[in-house]
Amino acid sequence: MKKLLVSLVFCSAGLVAVAQRAKVSSAEEALTKKDYDKAKADIQAALENEKTKGDAKTWYVKGKIFEATATEKKDTKEALEAFDAYKKALEINPKMTEAQLEMHQRMFNLYATIGNAGYASLNDQKWDSAFIYFKDAFSVVDFYNSKGFASALPTDTSMIFYAGYAGNQAGKKDEALTYLKKAVDLHFKAEPALYVILAQTYEEKGDNANWLKTIEDGKAMFPKDKRFNDMEMLYYSKTGKTSELLGILEKKMAENPNDFQTILDYGIRVDNLANPRSEGGQDAAKPANYDELMGKAEGAYKKAIELKADDATANFQLGALYFNRAVGFNKELNAMDSKSLNTPKAKELQTKVTGLMDQALPFFEKADENFTAKAASLEPSDKQTYESCLYALQKIYAIKNETAKVDAVKKKLENLK
Repeated sequence: MKKLLVSLVFCSAGLVAVAQRAKVSSAEEALTKKDYDKAKADIQAALENEKTKGDAKTWYVKGKIFEATATEKKDTKEALEAFDAYKKALEINPKMTEAQLEMHQRMFNLYATIGNAGYASLNDQKWDSAFIYFKDAFSVVDFYNSKGFASALPTDTSMIFYAGYAGNQAGKKDEALTYLKKAVDLHFKAEPALYVILAQTYEEKGDNANWLKTIEDGKAMFPKDKRFNDMEMLYYSKTGKTSELLGILEKKMAENPNDFQTILDYGIRVDNLANPRSEGGQDAAKPANYDELMGKAEGAYKKAIELKADDATANFQLGALYFNRAVGFNKELNAMDSKSLNTPKAKELQTKVTGLMDQALPFFEKADENFTAKAASLEPSDKQTYESCLYALQKIYAIKNETAKVDAVKKKLENLK
């Protein structure tokens, strides 16, 4: 009787194990019929049983079930659950035959589901979630490719770039930098923004060597993108390498001696070098070669006006150059005490102020005329320039006691707003 009893106990245990393995089979059968609720219930029962929860097959079937629902519903949570199940199956049996035959497509399905969720979040500017989804997608690829299957999942350089982009936008600059550098290493060429963001990151970090190298690489790869010229100018300006910057500007102008935009850009950049501003936008100390720079800017503005006499911006810039110099001399004059106002120095300053205001006036008036002619189609940046032009005109007319013109300019300013 004791032997029979023992035999019955073993028999009973065997029957339970068989029953639970049957749950795995029924879960797989329910999956083929797309009866996902039954498939999930049956596989969960098998996972809760001591006899089957350690089988690679049990976990593999769970992975297939959740992969199917994740793919159908575009559900990243279920995709990650499927991924965890597949990892467990391979942990138990790394040489699982079924996995060797099918896992490439199955892992790609999970990667695509999670990666597409990342792109959707990117389009909605949900930077944090986009970054997380992209990292999860890479986890799928990295795991699968580390297992030595016959064929690897491909490297998506676009996703690597967009992971860096999303991470940067989310404020995760250090993590983002890893992906941006990797995209460069993989020669990603679809987006010049890669080099723009990477250069800005190096600038923020104070890594001047990589900042300049990234700008140069971006400029070489995307020669028509003007942002890299601007960034190059900024680099030389912020690092105090004025002579190098002037060399670049003058080389460019020498190569395009009759190109209006090149000449005007040169004038504006040299003007800005002569009149630097602090981080807060206040006037900074003038460079030692201030007069030389101002002379070069003046010459460039005059050349630009020769090439395009009616250009509002060129006329404004030359007018502003004279006007701003007049303002500088006027500040010196106002700083004098009352006893000094009758001195030769004061009279000299007053003569300079009046003369420069008179020089500025016709160029401001020409700019006003041309801005007015296209007032309905002005870009926001042009509107700002036009507004500055009108304020300067108002000031000059007030100094000259031309009240009617002051009132006319005031009306233009009101209409502009």
